[in-house]
Amino acid sequence: MNTKMVTLPIEYSDKNVTAHGGLSLLKRFIDKIGIIEALDGFDFPKPGSNRGYDPSEIILSFWLGIWTGASRYIHSDWVRYDKVLQEIFGLKLMPSQSTYSRFLNKFSQKKNNEIFPSLQDWFFQKLDIGKITVDFDSMVITRYGDQEGSAKGYNPNKKGRNSHHPLLAFISQTRIVANAWLRPGNTAASSNCVEFMKETFNQCLSSKDVGLVRETKGFTLKR
Repeated sequence: MNTKMVTLPIEYSDKNVTAHGGLSLLKRFIDKIGIIEALDGFDFPKPGSNRGYDPSEIILSFWLGIWTGASRYIHSDWVRYDKVLQEIFGLKLMPSQSTYSRFLNKFSQKKNNEIFPSLQDWFFQKLDIGKITVDFDSMVITRYGDQEGSAKGYNPNKKGRNSHHPLLAFISQTRIVANAWLRPGNTAASSNCVEFMKETFNQCLSSKDVGLVRETKGFTLKR
């Protein structure tokens, strides 16, 4: 068998490169819908000093970490040194993992209720899908170790294990979560269901025309 050596030219460049150039499409998308400007209008927890990051910068940087495959805070360091990606998204610097954890730890149940239903409503205003079908459900999520807010309760898959028992609302046409409440595993299936539905319809989906509501067996309401 004849073999022929191929000589490839090797060149060097002082230009920065990135493996995530395709995210420029997401940049165009978020610019088009104006989500960063919308985030600036919400009362997110503020930084503790004048040198701190704006909440919208923290959120955008956190998204970049998730979009590039991060599943832990430490993975966010992957993109901290990607200067091209920072330039694409208009970020001079990107937060460290400790900044993310400090920011998220400032959220309380009260703060969540003040921000996220209205933020969900803003998002759904961007979707022109006509009448929607809303599905309500509750589920059991098994937890291992000492997860915050977990407790022992009804768990058909892992009896005796701690769990969470969240309430969920989905839009059937888009398969998007409309609302979610995280509850301890020892919470009864029907607990807070009425309040959850009121928040879903009156706040999260206040701009949408609901044509059909469906409940699963686990999502039980007292008639």
